[in-house]
Order: sequence, then C-alpha cells, then structure tokens
Amino acid sequence: MINKNVETTRCLFKAVEEFDVAGVLAAYDPEIVIRDAESLPYGGTYHGLERAKQHIEGAAQTWSPFKPSATERELDAVFLDSGDYVIVLWRLKGLDASSGRTLNVPTVSVYKMRDGKIVESQMFYSDSVAIAQFLASKT
Repeated sequence: MINKNVETTRCLFKAVEEFDVAGVLAAYDPEIVIRDAESLPYGGTYHGLERAKQHIEGAAQTWSPFKPSATERELDAVFLDSGDYVIVLWRLKGLDASSGRTLNVPTVSVYKMRDGKIVESQMFYSDSVAIAQFLASKT
C-alpha cells in the first residue's frame, strides 16, 4: 500500500511532467521551502506558495521548449519512502530540436513531508555543468 506522502509526491511529479502549476502547488504546504541549484535560471531558495509558483513557472518557461514530446517530459521517477521524507530518483531530460542535442541527467530530490504535504524540497543534479551548457546553447 502506498502511503499519503508517496502519493502526494507522485502527484507532484505528474503535475511537473504536465507543466501543471496548480497541480504542483496542490502538493505543497503553505509554508513550503524550495531549494534549487543557483546555476539554473530559476534556481535559488523560495519560501511560501507565491514564491513556489514563481519557481514552477520559471522552470516551465525554461524547460518547455526542450520537452516537445512525452518522451522528454517523462521523468522516470522512482519513489522511496523514508517516513517523514520521500526521496525521488529521476532523470532531467531535454531535446534541442534545432540541433538534435539531448540531455539526460540523473537527479535526486528530497521532500520533507508534514500532514501529507511537501514542506521542504531540495534537488540534487548529478551534472549541473552539463545542464548549464545545454541551456546556454539555446540563448
């Protein structure tokens, strides 16, 4: 049986794959804290739902041009229940259709949960340099 924390995190990932801002925000506690790599255009630390909305909108704006099909949007997530935490192993993927270049970077996210909602979110990318180079090629 899947617990509420894992189910909430699965819903978050489905919403991220669909660029569904409302779905992402539904997974978050009002006191959400998001920490994402400073090297990303939308990176930084975000506090609260309004700032979380800015984070997901920035991520969607950055990645939507590189995710033209379901193949690139699929995050291949594996969810690990750790009580008050859910750890997710996933892949950040992208396709630059103009050049044919692809990105496929293993990533780990750690979610602290409270009452079935995400209160803290932290992403760890295995190769932030490759991500930055991939994104820079489009600018």
